[in-house]
Amino acid sequence: MKLILVLIAVPLVLACSLAVYARIKPIDADRHTSMPGPDQIGIHKLSGGVKYVMPMSELPEDALTKLLDIVRQTPRTTEVATSQGYSFITRSRGFGFPDVTRIWLAEGNLHIHAHLVIGKSDLGVNGDRVRQWDKALRDSLR
Repeated sequence: MKLILVLIAVPLVLACSLAVYARIKPIDADRHTSMPGPDQIGIHKLSGGVKYVMPMSELPEDALTKLLDIVRQTPRTTEVATSQGYSFITRSRGFGFPDVTRIWLAEGNLHIHAHLVIGKSDLGVNGDRVRQWDKALRDSLR
């Protein structure tokens, strides 16, 4: 009976500890102001994230405003005040793992960089999220 309790309690305590850690771990302030590459136009899959670079010449003038509205409506996403561009934290369901998304304009291009904070693999969730935002943006512009 004690063995069963230990086999249940240990994983439960570990899972709760991981969830608490994910929610209280401070996020480096540089993550909210950095403008990481690559800077070439296209979709760039990164280890732990994704980077979209889209020419503004191919998007309507209000594309950034519409994109920001879409991002702000994303569940579990909060905006972080920054002096350069826009920064958001989106947390996963359950454990609350944070992902940081940076959005900025540079050299006539719209940059969207979404990346994990904890771990080595985001299992493609950042790419999926930004793809959904891109699709919603393009659908709203039709």
